[in-house]
This record gives sequence, structure tokens and C-alpha cells, in this order.
Amino acid sequence: MTANTAYEVFLALSPEEKEKFMVLVKGQEVKPKYDFRKKKSKKVVFTKEDAIEYLLATVFKPKKPIS
Repeated sequence: MTANTAYEVFLALSPEEKEKFMVLVKGQEVKPKYDFRKKKSKKVVFTKEDAIEYLLATVFKPKKPIS
């Protein structure tokens, strides 16, 4: 059955049956399972001390002497 055929059958129904049909159709509406909206990521808060520790540990680490 095509959508056009179903629509023609719907138009042929009595007003009471149209209301019943609409209740049934609205009950079958599918809600999306996934939320496709972008989720905001939480801001990562660094303190000045965290930044200094990171720089000292990664960038300004002492060089190993060549043996």
C-alpha cells in the first residue's frame, strides 16, 4: 500500500473514525533513540600552579648527561 492509497482511505472515513485513526497514528510516532544535538563538553580548568607543574615536567625537564 502506498501513502497515497492510505490517504485516500483516510479521507473516506467518517469523522469519528478519522479521530480514532489519528489517535492510533500519534501513538505510533517514533521518538529518536539518539540525541544528535551537540553536547557541550565540560571546560577543563587549569590553575597557574597546574600550568607551571606541567611545563616543568614536560618542557623544562633537565637533560640527561651524555655518557
